[in-house]
Amino acid sequence: MIFSNLGNFMKRLPLDTSSFRQIRERDFLYVDKTSWIYRMIDEGICYFLSRPRRFGKSLTINTLKELFRGNRELFRGLWIEDRWEFKEYPVLIFDFNGISHEDPSSLKQGLFLRLKNQIERYKIEIGESENLYDYFQRSIVSLGDRVEQKVVILIDEYDKPILDHLGQGEERLKIAYKNREILKSFFGVLKEGNIVDIIRFVFVTGVSRFTKVSIFSEWNNLQDISMEPEYADFLGYSEDEILRYFPDYLERLCKEKAFSMDECMERIRYWYNGYRFSVESDSHVYNPISLMYCLRYGEFKNYWFRTGTPTFLVSLLKEKGYHIPELEDIKVRSELFESYDLENLPVEAILYQSGYLTIKDATEGGEILFLSYPNQEVKISFNGVLFQSTYSATGDSFYFAKRLGDALKEERFDDVKEHINSIFSSLPYTLYTKADERFFHTIMYLALSMLGYDARSEVLSSRGRLDMAVIFKDKVYVLEFKVGKGAEDAISQIREKGYADRFRAEGKKVILCGISFDENKKEIQELKFLPYF
Repeated sequence: MIFSNLGNFMKRLPLDTSSFRQIRERDFLYVDKTSWIYRMIDEGICYFLSRPRRFGKSLTINTLKELFRGNRELFRGLWIEDRWEFKEYPVLIFDFNGISHEDPSSLKQGLFLRLKNQIERYKIEIGESENLYDYFQRSIVSLGDRVEQKVVILIDEYDKPILDHLGQGEERLKIAYKNREILKSFFGVLKEGNIVDIIRFVFVTGVSRFTKVSIFSEWNNLQDISMEPEYADFLGYSEDEILRYFPDYLERLCKEKAFSMDECMERIRYWYNGYRFSVESDSHVYNPISLMYCLRYGEFKNYWFRTGTPTFLVSLLKEKGYHIPELEDIKVRSELFESYDLENLPVEAILYQSGYLTIKDATEGGEILFLSYPNQEVKISFNGVLFQSTYSATGDSFYFAKRLGDALKEERFDDVKEHINSIFSSLPYTLYTKADERFFHTIMYLALSMLGYDARSEVLSSRGRLDMAVIFKDKVYVLEFKVGKGAEDAISQIREKGYADRFRAEGKKVILCGISFDENKKEIQELKFLPYF
């Protein structure tokens, strides 16, 4: 359903703008984040913040721009209004969403043009130069001298000229390397002694942290607050903020769905909550854009991929030969997130920083982190893309997967074998060159997960790992897969290892399912269901 009438009392949601000025002048709903901004400026000078896309990085850059330009009227009624001296500073902004980076030449030209346009705004002429480093340095010095104020530099999505070329083949990878060197030289200006002294504030955003870009390898006073507990709920919306700022939207959604407020929030949590950005803080935040789409359109569904798909991540997973079901439960050392380079991209760190995985738990002291999908929206989105991109799934594949899920839900056991075989027959025969247990396991997991069924893989018990559990409101299927062995062997393993015990303790109906695949015929050899008492 699409709500057509917002009502006179409901502020519009800023779904199509990251302009702080537009949001404030048009009286759109704004979740006040200015207390975190004030803390940053008060406690330091140079910051880097990594967050997934669509989490408000560009809006933060835009807010900082208006704050440092002294536009007091835009901050009326916000936390920072009475705490900030609205003095105008010269501001340079580099938004790599709008700077060409198709190749090194266009990136260099784009940076030159962006600098020139901004310098001319302050009526400064510094002459022509073919040296980007020199041009940037002279621009900052001239700007400080002309305005007689220290300079503010805001850099949004610094790593986009690198990330956009990953997973696109060798030639594009070469472009990523060359673009990295240009960024290294460009950002290297900001560590020079004569420049540091005239900088008032620097804020850099991105998704990833590459060591060989000099802002991280050479500029030692840049504070990375990406995993600091004080900023864990800076971007994204906390549950308290949702209840405080969106009560009218929540009330309307509850009424439409015939939910109580508790039921409504439980559903919202399941779909859009779960992002945790610090080991030391247990704060969890919601994806802001997805949440607002849900409140605007009144539907709990996947909004995650409205702005693109993770091509380079899919390619990276293929390259590494990653067993997709393991994404449910990953253990990594915390040092993995410190920094990395193009020569050695750790897939787990990239998935975390891109928002496809998040911190679920950590050992005492935080040395080992447990990662998994943050919520249902991301799990559905990513698994759908993986199924289509990795296994060439077609519309038929999705259709048969839906029929399989429905058959399990309705306990139509005689139909399950047919639907599973239909899924496998819909996939290209060339994929079956290594049709081992992992292959069949992955197909089953992706087929159910991408359609929103609660399929959980590699479920840990005290005596081993269960292949998969499919959880419904009133029942749980406990599945074990075998190749070259009978379904009874799979059932016996479930019993011997006690895989079903944890689900029976929850009071739900438990159904054991052993599936034996024939690797030669590429279909189910034997299927057995058994109630568990």
